[in-house]
Amino acid sequence: MAPEPDMKMDWKDQKVVKQDGMWVVEGHPPMTLEPAWQKSPENFPGMAYIGIRVNAPVGSATPPHKHGGAAVTGIVIKGQILSQMLCSGVSHEPKIYGPGDFWYEPPGCHHVRSENVGDEDGQILAVFIIEQKSIDEKGLVDAVIQFDADVEEKERESAQTTG
Repeated sequence: MAPEPDMKMDWKDQKVVKQDGMWVVEGHPPMTLEPAWQKSPENFPGMAYIGIRVNAPVGSATPPHKHGGAAVTGIVIKGQILSQMLCSGVSHEPKIYGPGDFWYEPPGCHHVRSENVGDEDGQILAVFIIEQKSIDEKGLVDAVIQFDADVEEKERESAQTTG
């Protein structure tokens, strides 16, 4: 049986570290991404409609991140996924979603907690609507997910080269 998740934990208390070149929440295996589809609907000129499977091993977590201006719907396929958002300056309480449950992240929303808190591997279908230009410039993965820690690292490196 999985330990009871800490619903009161401040998301800023997660320790994010770089492990094998990848940002992870310390002590948790990472979730992995698997592209499912990418379409360019005629009724959304210049936009891409993308599906990505997020595979979430037991105990896995994803560091705080944003989605590059995309509108996102996360649909839990299996498992128990804790999710918490900070959108338009409003911090939403963490909530646990099960199979068939979903959440919506408006463009600019900050996804501050994402954890598999169940006893089995989980899977989320993340559905994105994002500008095709962003994918063309950055590549699919970098266009749809930007980890806070990666952005902060790039800002420090930039400050060191200009300072």
